[in-house]
Amino acid sequence: MGGVDYSVYVVAPSAGLSSVNLLRAPTTLVGVVFTGQYVGIVLDAVRTAYVPGISFNGISAVNGFMTPVVPVSWSFSGLSMNVVYQSSGQVVVFFFGTAMRGAVSLDAYSGVTVSFSASNGGTAPANLTASAVAQFPQGSIRLTGAAYFYLDTNVAYDVWSFTSAGGLLIQGMGVTNIGAGGGFSVLPLDDVFTAQSLSVTVNMYSVAAGKSHSGLLILYYRF
Repeated sequence: MGGVDYSVYVVAPSAGLSSVNLLRAPTTLVGVVFTGQYVGIVLDAVRTAYVPGISFNGISAVNGFMTPVVPVSWSFSGLSMNVVYQSSGQVVVFFFGTAMRGAVSLDAYSGVTVSFSASNGGTAPANLTASAVAQFPQGSIRLTGAAYFYLDTNVAYDVWSFTSAGGLLIQGMGVTNIGAGGGFSVLPLDDVFTAQSLSVTVNMYSVAAGKSHSGLLILYYRF
């Protein structure tokens, strides 16, 4: 069955890279629960695993719901691990012990994040478009999944899209009001080849008058 031996509770001092002290070594990370849309865990010099949460839903002042525990598995040999926080004040609990049933190896969440934002300066809801470029560690990688999150509630819905290296169009939508993160938030992709840079477009439908809207896409890959 597996389970938790100890845990580490953290309130992020700032967004971005930070370090978490562990209670013993070696040790295995077996789960994580957090506010916000993701928490990143550095695997090596090239890869960062972005564990996906859920879209902002406006129910809580702190990035919406906290998700249930997302079961993962990854071992650390030292007494610290490097993490990437989404925002200052993000609340995270890291669980350590023996991998639980349904655990996903953290390297399956190796990915990059892409942010989108647009503003409606008008007096009526409007459809907007935003674009950004995803940058991967190297070219000729394979996309294994995508997770899109709303960062506010100022929109009816978003549709993200990109064209693969083979010329095929892939589109998707964000998921709202789902009470679980992890794999529930990820659209599986069938080893879609892409170059080191990938242009992504988001069509935002009925953005509220006088409001801005932001979204976040995590693209998961393997070499």
